[in-house]
Amino acid sequence: MRLGPLTGLAAVLLAAVSYALQGDTPGIGSSGVAVRAFYLTHDTRQGVGLYLLLVAGLFLAFFAGCLRHVLSASDRTGWLPQVAFAGGIMAALGFWISAGLTLSLVEASDRPLVGGGALQALNALGSDLFMPILAGIGVMLLAAGLAVSRGDAGPLPHWLGWVGFVLGVLMFIPFAGFIGLGLAGLWVIAVCVLLLAPGEGPSAPDGPGPAAPGQPRDGAPR
Repeated sequence: MRLGPLTGLAAVLLAAVSYALQGDTPGIGSSGVAVRAFYLTHDTRQGVGLYLLLVAGLFLAFFAGCLRHVLSASDRTGWLPQVAFAGGIMAALGFWISAGLTLSLVEASDRPLVGGGALQALNALGSDLFMPILAGIGVMLLAAGLAVSRGDAGPLPHWLGWVGFVLGVLMFIPFAGFIGLGLAGLWVIAVCVLLLAPGEGPSAPDGPGPAAPGQPRDGAPR
């Protein structure tokens, strides 16, 4: 589909706006009183942010499918396109789990019967729930980078594949993953722009057409 790459642009934009809206949430050592006060005060912003993150995960899942289609066109016999797709789905699941936990915090903060200990536990879980997102994006970039850099000529240049591979490695380096995550968004945007360029959109992999009556599939007469 010609507009498939737009899903990647939408995913990056929505995720960036979502995290900007959610802002600086309480730290892992915050008290239950502080957690409740924060989510009661910022419930609207958190609600909008989690909804945008939910939709960002949807677009990311579609972009992962589009990326697999593009990579398969130049790496028809390899398994890297499937690994890249799996990484994108993993990251989308991370978005959805994070959005669900934020919703739990917003709703629990408005329930007097929910104690401070429960709010602390939910907040602690949410503070370190970025791992599935980092790992998923890292796997997607590693596999896509390798597929592009070693594949046949296609809409994505080899240098972009090497950049993706380096960013994928960066995701798994302690304290450097967040830098890699921000740069990964720029990588996705670059991929989308290249795929949207005239004549560079995703196309179906070449393959043998249907055999004519009386002919084998390779077109040679019997």
